[in-house]
Amino acid sequence: MIFIFTAVEKQNIRDFENGSISENRLIDFLFNDERIELHQIDRAVNILANGDEFSEYYEIMSGGEILAGGDGEALVIDIVSVEYEDGGGFEICDPAVYMTNEEVKKAALILSKVDETVFKDAFDLIMKKLTKRSFLNKKKKVLKENADEIFECLWNELDALKSFYQKASGDGNYIVVFSMYEEEDFEE
Repeated sequence: MIFIFTAVEKQNIRDFENGSISENRLIDFLFNDERIELHQIDRAVNILANGDEFSEYYEIMSGGEILAGGDGEALVIDIVSVEYEDGGGFEICDPAVYMTNEEVKKAALILSKVDETVFKDAFDLIMKKLTKRSFLNKKKKVLKENADEIFECLWNELDALKSFYQKASGDGNYIVVFSMYEEEDFEE
């Protein structure tokens, strides 16, 4: 799954909610304003949360409200499905949510406490559990051989989101979050 985080001004959200600007105009803001696309951030957050579904770490991904226009309809960004040459593809299909600047500040604070060492400790704990399970025997070797690369990928995304939230919180922006599902998200 790909998560897209876009920093937008509070007034843009309010204008869309009261019907002053159209869905297309808001979508222009979402695709043209400062944004970050992260492909593995949900995995990084799951590692930090360590199976606790009530963990504060889940608040960093989209703890806000569903974004709805003047008609009360949730904003579902429906762009043309994209197909890759190799046969895969994606389409956006989740309703967008927004986080107020106070929520962004809270997420930035949560993330500020996570440095590379804290994340590495959480990562190592999960890797130990995964490589211990017998039904993963075939994958144990691959996981162990690629652990450093997997860690680096996840840490880079988490660190990028950390910087993004820090900047947005200081600028007084809201953040709109929406997601795209890749074909592999539906594979068994």
